Amino acid sequence: MKQRLISPFAPSSRRRKGTAQGILEGRYCWDVGLDVYRSCSWREKREVLDSFWRTKTHPSNRINEAALEYGPYAAVFIALIVLELVPIIIFTIARANAWGWVAGVVEVGVVASFWWAVVRIRTLKSESSTPLVDANS
Repeated sequence: MKQRLISPFAPSSRRRKGTAQGILEGRYCWDVGLDVYRSCSWREKREVLDSFWRTKTHPSNRINEAALEYGPYAAVFIALIVLELVPIIIFTIARANAWGWVAGVVEVGVVASFWWAVVRIRTLKSESSTPLVDANS
């Protein structure tokens, strides 16, 4: 059976509803597990980032829990950046382009950030097993 392509400019009655339309209408919902982080105020989100990326902070239980939620997503996105830079480095170095070396230096920094994110996730998980003192009291 031959299917006809329907223009995106066709009347909505003729268009099929695909995945993108379902996302826009709210039919598809992904639970990303960032409930505590999303409920934080702007100031608290800054504290979450500070708590996640730095070692000398003393966050409250809520901030630590939000940092634990934020951490795996940060690590995944950094890993995607690492993977994204690999073909760029290979292609530009193979063509003897100086940008390949610049991308290589950036890649080293991104890998170091990924390593630090993994270290901080492990540290926060170990700290969450011990009771924290609320920073506001």
